[in-house]
Amino acid sequence: MSPSFLEIPDLPMEMIMNNLDYIAIQSVRKTCWGLRNFIDDKKPGIGIKQISICQMDNTAVRLAINLPSSYYYLAPSSELPKAGFILKYEKHENGCRISVTTSDGNKTKYVKNFNFLNAAFHDFKVALNTQKAIFKHVEVTGKTFFEKFEKVMKSQKPIATESMEINVNVNFLKRARQILQHADPKYLKSIEYFKEPIRILETVKLESSKNIQNFSHFSSISIQSKKLDVDSIRAIKENFFQFHEYNKHLLVLAVVQENLFIDAFGATFEPPGEMEGYVIRD
Repeated sequence: MSPSFLEIPDLPMEMIMNNLDYIAIQSVRKTCWGLRNFIDDKKPGIGIKQISICQMDNTAVRLAINLPSSYYYLAPSSELPKAGFILKYEKHENGCRISVTTSDGNKTKYVKNFNFLNAAFHDFKVALNTQKAIFKHVEVTGKTFFEKFEKVMKSQKPIATESMEINVNVNFLKRARQILQHADPKYLKSIEYFKEPIRILETVKLESSKNIQNFSHFSSISIQSKKLDVDSIRAIKENFFQFHEYNKHLLVLAVVQENLFIDAFGATFEPPGEMEGYVIRD
């Protein structure tokens, strides 16, 4: 008698699983406890690069996998990349409606007696734990679901991502800290905040950011200011000089008077054949 699928040795089983996409993996995972435990233990390399969870309103949440931001709202299913898909969770009567959009089209199912937020965060957590590889980008956009996010993430290991994007419109600093503390600082290279205006009045020390030295050691810093004056520029320059082991770049996207920089830095430096600019030396 031929062996059953569950009797396949681990190595060939893992090779088979590595050829399945995320949705196929989740379908196989639901078939029996043996396959579920194997997938949870081995975490086949399905190659998730980006994850986005977005609260659209008080009754809907969207979870996007392997998609750049430009796809989240406008792209029809026919234009989605093969590895990308969108899950949408909506409150519906006494349960929730879950729709999935892939390059093959759209599917919808209804689940009774299941809260849409619970469904969305369950799948978000599953996606975070699906693979061993580091994520390239994780995005969290929220309005009111922060308590649920915090509850889910308490039992979750820090998110291993190179880039974290946070979009919050209410109680921005409090909510941004609440989200950022769940990113693993060992892998984090980029943090993006989207809120207008942003007023950071103090540096808050998080458990996940012990290696951060008040943000002054970052090699690339973008500083936005409504009012640019000589004292501000000099303060930035002095801050740069405190850390000699890092390269510093100051880019000003505004129309300013040239004598403002001359007063702060002195005359401009213009190498032959290049755009004139300033080289700050200590």
